[in-house]
Amino acid sequence: MFEPINRVERLMQAAAADPKQIRGFYAALLEAEIFVLTPETEVGPEGRRSLKASEPFNIATVDFNGLRWHPAFTAKERISTYLTEPESCLGAKARDLFALLPKSNFWLNPRSECQKPLPAEEIALIMNRKIFDIDFRRPRQA
Repeated sequence: MFEPINRVERLMQAAAADPKQIRGFYAALLEAEIFVLTPETEVGPEGRRSLKASEPFNIATVDFNGLRWHPAFTAKERISTYLTEPESCLGAKARDLFALLPKSNFWLNPRSECQKPLPAEEIALIMNRKIFDIDFRRPRQA
């Protein structure tokens, strides 16, 4: 059973059960630190390192249903449910990662009981705050 360990996970779980919580989840997500896999980035002996301005780095992707996704995690501890071998990761505010990688799809907590695909179109709505104008309590029209 998934046990939330931070605010964004509590709100993500609540939003899945109650549409009134969706706006709160998106607002918290923008400010939350999320983690992406950076397989070719070396880290220091203490397991941490800061990137320099304009330093190139690669973020892991996976293909699913014909789209490319960045696996992303709402807590560093969630990575172990996805990977069997250790891999370097980058932690950053979600807002900054979304801005750094426009038009990218992210998948929060893949292989977890509490996961959320974030297609690029949805991220654009979050970033330009138009997502907060949507009434999630009404059924969506096709």
